[in-house]
Amino acid sequence: MSQQTETNAKPRGRRPAASLAERIAEAERNLASLREQQKREEKENLEKNRKAILDLLRSERLDVIPFERWKELVPQLKALIGDGTQSSSDAAGGDQRAANEAGAAAQAA
Repeated sequence: MSQQTETNAKPRGRRPAASLAERIAEAERNLASLREQQKREEKENLEKNRKAILDLLRSERLDVIPFERWKELVPQLKALIGDGTQSSSDAAGGDQRAANEAGAAAQAA
């Protein structure tokens, strides 16, 4: 009887090793989940940044400046902030000029 119970007993211990295809599928599911999480976090951070910028503009009373004036000043603001759209050689020579123009524009406003 002890021999029969040994053959009917389920094996104990570690589960069988996952095949390479199963491991790849699991890694792909994890990667998709992480990408979705990253996308969600980037979207949340962008929304927080937009809200913070709008709050700053309101607190400095810059929201009363007409749109046309903002449209004129945006290129100067981009140059002053350095949004990365300029090449490094352009940025080196144009930084001081942009800072002077932005200062003059702020005084004019």
